[in-house]
Amino acid sequence: KQRLNMDGLLERLWNEMEICRIYTKKKGMFPDFKDPLVITPQRGNKQNTVENAVGLLHKSLLDEFKHALVWGSSVKVSPTICGLKHVLHDEDVIQIVKMTQAEKVRAAAGKKTGQTLAGTNIKLDPKAQKAKG
Repeated sequence: KQRLNMDGLLERLWNEMEICRIYTKKKGMFPDFKDPLVITPQRGNKQNTVENAVGLLHKSLLDEFKHALVWGSSVKVSPTICGLKHVLHDEDVIQIVKMTQAEKVRAAAGKKTGQTLAGTNIKLDPKAQKAKG
């Protein structure tokens, strides 16, 4: 019985086609190694980033995205908290963490800078305030 180095051929095919398999994980569960998210140069924004992986899962997840926990060869310590621009490697595992309701409200309201009238969204001119005071 001959073994024609099929494992080597399969590995070479994955590398030549630039296919990246990303596995997903739910909180408190083991990663699902049966159904990977496959990223190729033709899918999504053509990059192996967390942003592309989350966008391929579901577009609405990008609006609620807080950070991702990443396990695998793309990080020094597993797990590592990563943002949208982190580049993923083949066979990495990601767990997506969404924003809480309070964080969504804070993100929508923006940073408090003292540039609006209290209780409203009316913009104030900071120079006019100094001239009055």
